Amino acid sequence: MFSSKSFWLGVFVSLFGLLLIAEVAVRLTVPQGFWYRHFDISGDMTSLPELQDRIRYACPARPVFLLGDSVLGASALAEHRVPQPRTQTLTHYLTTQLASQGHPALSLGSDGNLMTDLLALNTEIDPQSTDHILLLLNFRMFAQEFTEGPKGLAHSFLMANLPMDLQARVAPNPPLSQEARLSDDLYAQMAQHWMLFRETQMLKTLWYYPSQKDFFQHLLERLVGTNEIQQEIAEEALKQKVAGYYAPYLWPSNGLPLTALKQLLDQWAAKGVQVTVILTPQNPKFLAGYLDKPSYEKNRSQLAKFMKAYRSIHYEDWSAKYSSQLFFDHCHLKPEGNERYAKDLAGLLGGRL
Repeated sequence: MFSSKSFWLGVFVSLFGLLLIAEVAVRLTVPQGFWYRHFDISGDMTSLPELQDRIRYACPARPVFLLGDSVLGASALAEHRVPQPRTQTLTHYLTTQLASQGHPALSLGSDGNLMTDLLALNTEIDPQSTDHILLLLNFRMFAQEFTEGPKGLAHSFLMANLPMDLQARVAPNPPLSQEARLSDDLYAQMAQHWMLFRETQMLKTLWYYPSQKDFFQHLLERLVGTNEIQQEIAEEALKQKVAGYYAPYLWPSNGLPLTALKQLLDQWAAKGVQVTVILTPQNPKFLAGYLDKPSYEKNRSQLAKFMKAYRSIHYEDWSAKYSSQLFFDHCHLKPEGNERYAKDLAGLLGGRL
């Protein structure tokens, strides 16, 4: 009978055997860079162990490291229903351009990345004087809501890589509940010791991107279609979300963003790392009545003055480089914009690598 103990024991043994075979297969293929050669998972970070795998195994040689936020990834392209979005990202075009020049590149950009996340990522990269880093700064990284407190770190699994003083500034207040801590610890332990789990967590972002809700919404739109009213509502919701990034506000020198940026640049300058920093293109026209022009210009000037202290680091302000026709929204470029941006970056880097 199907309810017999021997049947269920057989099912259990079979499932365990399949999991064991899959675990062995993953442990053999990840160090060969198989998954990273065949799947573009740029724009996502799911765990610290997977991130460490990516840095170790994604490129055969030390690459040009690309650091930034969602401008490097596919989220905006996916949200605007661009077909095959991961083949039209800034990362894809730029890595292709650099590869043609003989320079492999690895993107560690991810949705939501802030300056504290990039400072923590630098611990994993451990760049040397022979390395080159391209850092794309976005205005949202310096927004008031990220100046202090737990919102100042986008990926909590990176907290241990931050200096103790910054850890205290981004710690949850009040502290996480016991249930939340247990859930986070369980996930971290599974990602640390179960390679199959952490790689499938990474791979699932290819199909559930940028979220499971968006995945099912996309399927529904394919069945019933969409209309202009829905698009207008979505655009207004986005404007409300990003309005705070461009509100009247001057970036404080002791806030988390500039503090983390200073520590990051100090580390690179001390090691003689070759660094190019770009203030990434913005689309003021999208924000119209939301953009506070005086604050916007003062913050651009402040950042340029801040960067002048680092003579060995090349900095350029590209915030006004492209016309609004190349943008989806406030900072995410359309495919043709990404391609042009990548060519310009590759041309700039080509003379410095």
